[in-house]
Amino acid sequence: MSREPGVAAVIGPGTKGLPDGLSVFAARDGGAARFLIILADEPLGARAVATAGRLDRDLPALLHAAGLDGARAGLGGDTAVARVIVEQTVHDLGRIALAALLANLLFLVLFLRALVAPVGLLACSVLAIAATLGLTTWLFQDRLGGDGLTFYVPFAAAVLLVALGSDYNIFGIGPAWREARSRPLREALALTLPHSARAIRTAAVTLAVSFGLLLIVPLRPFRELAFALAAGVLLDAFVVRSLLAPALLSVLGSSAAPPVQPRSTGEGSSSSTVPAALEPAAPKNPI
Repeated sequence: MSREPGVAAVIGPGTKGLPDGLSVFAARDGGAARFLIILADEPLGARAVATAGRLDRDLPALLHAAGLDGARAGLGGDTAVARVIVEQTVHDLGRIALAALLANLLFLVLFLRALVAPVGLLACSVLAIAATLGLTTWLFQDRLGGDGLTFYVPFAAAVLLVALGSDYNIFGIGPAWREARSRPLREALALTLPHSARAIRTAAVTLAVSFGLLLIVPLRPFRELAFALAAGVLLDAFVVRSLLAPALLSVLGSSAAPPVQPRSTGEGSSSSTVPAALEPAAPKNPI
């Protein structure tokens, strides 16, 4: 096992220099043994998870090479658990993503009572999440030399950013949507967006600072999550909700807008009759 790629060292029953009487590596009856595998990479990083998967596949051949054909072996520990979670999540990723998107789409459809606009807004949220994860990967992997993001960071960040994006849709597009029932959507956006965008940006800065406090934890997963959430919230507030989403709705125009209901002016129509009291009196017959 010590010759496997990604393994820095292996400590077991045959390791020299262990304290006398240390029995945590072998059973008393000699029927089982435990080996401590020290990985060369971050235990929850992508390379370490790949090493655990490779070891799990190679264990039968390693047992055969050691003359232990009748023995059984398995992996435990945080990295082994992470590998199982990653494999299951990747296997179910399509269904997980579809369920999350459908839930948010249903919420927006019920709130806006429309279909085209919710689909466009949800597409903007997906683009913002993709940009956030790409920026986080570029920073921690390409610039800081990491071996990829911690396996749970993309999923945790994506779930939180989707939820925050739905909130921003309500606070940002909701007022414009109500105003668009009495005027064109483009005018409604121009009227309500400055006020809602200011509130959204203020909330986004507050949330970004709160998430950024995770940077003080001296663990890389916390720093990755802190950056992903802070950058995602700011990107969503300052780019997506302030520029991209309103521009998309303006381009979609009437196909995305609610039906315009004309304002009541309180005046009668041009074909209404004049009240009898206001009609001019008919001339009297002089005869």
